[in-house]
Amino acid sequence: MGHTALIFGDQLMRDNPALAGADRVLFVESTASLRRRRTHRRRVHIVLSGMRHFAAELREAGQLEVVERRGAATLEAGLEGFDDLVCAAPNSAGARRAMRRLGVRQVESNQFLTPPEDFAAWAQGRPRLVMEDFYREQRRRFGLLLAADGKPEGGRWNWDAENRRPPPDGLRAPDPYRPVEDAIDEGVRADLDSLDVELFGADGARQFAVTPAEGRAALASFVEDRLAEFGPWQDAMVEDERFLFHSLLSVPMNLGVLDPLTVVRAAESRYRDGSVPLRSAEGFIRQVVGWREWVWGMYWLRASQWPERNALGADLPLGEAYWGGRTEWRCFDSVVSGVVESGYAHHIQRLMVLGTIGLTSGVVPWQLVRWFQTAFVDGAEWVMAPNAAGMALFADGGEMMTKPYAAGGNYINRMSDFCAGCRYSPADKHGPSACPVTALYWDFVDRHADLVGGNRRTRRAVPMLERFDPATRSALAERAGVARRELVEGRPLWPREGGTEQQRLG
Repeated sequence: MGHTALIFGDQLMRDNPALAGADRVLFVESTASLRRRRTHRRRVHIVLSGMRHFAAELREAGQLEVVERRGAATLEAGLEGFDDLVCAAPNSAGARRAMRRLGVRQVESNQFLTPPEDFAAWAQGRPRLVMEDFYREQRRRFGLLLAADGKPEGGRWNWDAENRRPPPDGLRAPDPYRPVEDAIDEGVRADLDSLDVELFGADGARQFAVTPAEGRAALASFVEDRLAEFGPWQDAMVEDERFLFHSLLSVPMNLGVLDPLTVVRAAESRYRDGSVPLRSAEGFIRQVVGWREWVWGMYWLRASQWPERNALGADLPLGEAYWGGRTEWRCFDSVVSGVVESGYAHHIQRLMVLGTIGLTSGVVPWQLVRWFQTAFVDGAEWVMAPNAAGMALFADGGEMMTKPYAAGGNYINRMSDFCAGCRYSPADKHGPSACPVTALYWDFVDRHADLVGGNRRTRRAVPMLERFDPATRSALAERAGVARRELVEGRPLWPREGGTEQQRLG
């Protein structure tokens, strides 16, 4: 007699190790997490669509009994009646604790290239954990972009210096792959319409792959149409080009329907056949076998600590602006509008707009982690804790990154087209057009002068601030204070030309 394989919505690997020796498969759709946290409708749709497509495949294959429990009040309620459950070790610390409490046997997952135990062994004894060191070891381990003598192709491991170009006017990218919805998606949409739960964000046609076939098609489209230009423009932001040259493969990889090694082999193959430049292939491979696996390892290395980490003492509550309020900061509003509409923003929008503003305004780290986790279609605790708390907010005190990623309006202006249509000017520190992003940056430097001044990569900012006259420093502090209120309240409060003090105070 076999066991019952419990399949989670973010572990849809067709070779999920829990299936080995099983004679029954259980999928539980619980509403408990949706009642705890406001979640993007498109994210919920993607997870449910992926689960139901997998269940339909298994049912059609006819080799296993398939049980779907939809609308369960809790996961525990969905497991009632099964005492022989086996699952792949879940992707969050809380879920693993829950499985132990419920008596579900856990087997090692095959979803990632680097098991947490292997990462911990790699990290042990190192005076500092540096992603670049880990990435190079991954390249050697999998033989990626190596010359015949074992050295990196092109004589360099890292082509980042060639991959930070600001966008020229009129930069456009080919359309990404779009899956075709089917009856399963129609059923998911109908169920969400009738669900007595408050969801966040707009509905719309599914934009991301949720099955292996769709994942392969999305990968093929990316390496054929957009990978070649990915490298130089990976840090660029263009307001009406939400996806630019990004892969959109984080969703199928995070669901478990697209193998990360398959992804990087496809990118390497395009470099080998001459259709993709090295800088683009390397930049993308770095994101997958380097950064993605690094984040997975760092999450588990500090799993119990992430919720409490707040090295900078940030205390601003996550405000309405992140949930779709309007601040009239064009960069911020544009990116948030994209998240509301699609549940997506590419990595530089996340880090250098949403994350940087969270850092410089002092948003409570775990609140922003939870927002990223539930507002994005590819959100997961293992993704967002290290990325948001560690990289963006410096809440770990610098374990993830060598510097705080604080930036002002000048960076946004250089790397995007947002500022051209904004009511604020990135260079202005006084008056009606004083840029809130610039003010928050200098206020951050002022409040954390010891940290900024003590870091060789950021220390020049402190003497620059000290050269400002008292009136400028006072104006920056005032603008930063109002900017924080604008984020919390989700509305513009800074006066326009001729505005009154009462208007400014809201």
